[in-house]
Amino acid sequence: MPSHSLPKVSVLIPAFNEEKYILRTLSALMKQDYPCYEIIIADNASTDRTVIVIQQFIDRLPVTAISIHLVYENKRGTNFARECARQKATGSIIAQIDADCIPTANWLRKGVTALTRNRKTVAVTGPYDYYDGDKWMRTSSLLSQKIFYPLVNILVQFTGRAAILIGGNTFIRASVLESAGGYNTDFTFYGDDVDMGKKLATYGHVAYSSDLILFSSSRRYKAIGFFQVNKKYQACFWNLVWQKDNLLQTSETSHPR
Repeated sequence: MPSHSLPKVSVLIPAFNEEKYILRTLSALMKQDYPCYEIIIADNASTDRTVIVIQQFIDRLPVTAISIHLVYENKRGTNFARECARQKATGSIIAQIDADCIPTANWLRKGVTALTRNRKTVAVTGPYDYYDGDKWMRTSSLLSQKIFYPLVNILVQFTGRAAILIGGNTFIRASVLESAGGYNTDFTFYGDDVDMGKKLATYGHVAYSSDLILFSSSRRYKAIGFFQVNKKYQACFWNLVWQKDNLLQTSETSHPR
C-alpha cells in the first residue's frame, strides 16, 4: 500500500525523569517500518536530564528523519502529559507508549492494521512483555495477558461496563478520543487506562490483540512489589466493573517510582 494512503499516527510519550530509558524508546521508534508517523514527547516537569537527553537526540537527527516534537507540561501526572501531547498531534491515529518501552520494528504497522481492520473498532491494545523481569514474572504475566485478558475484555464489553486498555500499548482513533473529551486529567496514574477504556467502549469496540506485544520495563514491579502493583491495577479495573466505589479513590496523586 502506498505510504500516502496510510493514516498518519501520532505517537505520544509522557516522560517524567526518564533519562535512563527514553533513548532506547526513541531509537526503536525511529526504526519503525511504518512510514507515516510523528513522535510527540511531553516532558512532565522532570528534575533529571530527561529534557537534555531528548533534545540532544533530536538535534542529531537528519533533516529527512521522522518528526519528533518536545512539549512541556508542568502539571504532574501521566494524563496531563498525554493531553498536552495530544493537543499538538496531527495524526488520525493516536498511539500511546511509555518512555521505558521498546517497540519492535513492526509495532506501529501491527497496531494500525489491527485498528483499521474493522470500522467499528475505536481502539486496540495489547500485552506487555517485561523484558527485564525474572523468568517467573515475565512468563506468568505474559501468559495471563495473552490468555485471560482477551476473554475478560469480551465479557466486560458485552455487559457494557468496561474495556481492558493497556495504557502504554494502545492505538486510538483520534476523532473518537476528541469526542470523548481527550484524557481525563483527574487521574494522574493508576486508573487512567481503566477510565479511558470505559469511555472509548461507549463509542465502539475496544479490541484486544494478543499479538500486539510491546517490550516494557518491570522497574515499577521491582521497586514496589509485583503483587502490590498488580493489586492497584486490579482494584481500579474491578471497582469500575462492579461500580463499588469512586474509581478516583484507587488512583495515585503522583508518578510512582
